[in-house]
Formats: sequence, structure tokens, C-alpha cells
Amino acid sequence: MIIMQNLLAALLLAAGGALATVAGTPLPDQHGGSDSLAAHAGHPVVVVVVDARRLATVRRWEQELATRFPKLRLLTVADVNEEKPVELERVAAVLARRVPPEVAVLIDLERRWARALELDTGAPNLLLVSPQGELVGRHRGRWTEADAAAVMARVGELEGVT
Repeated sequence: MIIMQNLLAALLLAAGGALATVAGTPLPDQHGGSDSLAAHAGHPVVVVVVDARRLATVRRWEQELATRFPKLRLLTVADVNEEKPVELERVAAVLARRVPPEVAVLIDLERRWARALELDTGAPNLLLVSPQGELVGRHRGRWTEADAAAVMARVGELEGVT
């Protein structure tokens, strides 16, 4: 058990350094705006990174997080994992049709988040970031009751989340 805890701590520490490389990089959203993790400094944040084609798999996670933690900052990053170059306007138009208008999805055309943090975006990746900007937890997978209970408990531990 101690070995697993040490291994997890080492993985989070390594990913934390990678997080710093992408935190300050603003990404465009489908509404013409932009956002970055750095813009939410001082607040706990859950960053959800998933392949743009699998964005629908995030809905249940986001609904439960928003309901249970209304003050929590939530950033959704669509990883555009295409072999051929894709134009931002095309991705934004597709997202604008498929995503509720009140939800902003950040568009990562260069796959910065997936590459920096070595994420498999075939399923949602939930990255829990403390108000100090440290990666304090991560989870990968579709929503299940068991996984949701564990993630919600961890998010609840983040300072300042009510």
C-alpha cells in the first residue's frame, strides 16, 4: 500500500510539472472566447480533457460536479486528435451545434494538454487542480457510480469547494 501511495505521489509530481507548461496557454472556445487554467488561479478547478469526438461522454461528470459543487471551476478541453489539419472555425461550428450554448469548450488543436500530460483522451480525463495550481488528483474513464463517489470525495477535499 505504501509503495502504491509513493508511486501515485511521484506520478502526480511529474504531471504537475507538465501541468505548468499548459496552464498559462489560453485556448479558444466555440463561442470565440478563450480561457486557460492560469485564469482561475486561487480557485480549485477540475479540468476535463477528452477527444473532441467523445465529448458527449463528459456530460454526466460535468452535471454531477456542477450540481454538487456549484462554486467549482470546471474547464472542458476538447482534444482535436486528427491526422489531417483541421481549422478552428470548423471545430467551433461543430461544437456550437452539439454543445449547450451555456457551456464553453476549449479547443486544443495542437493537443497540448494530451501530449504534456500523456493523456489517452479516448475517455474523459478529470484533472483535479488545487487553488495553488497543483495537480492533486486525476481520474480517467466514463462516469460510473463507484468512480463518481471517489472523484466527488476527492473534489470535496479541495480547499474552498462548497
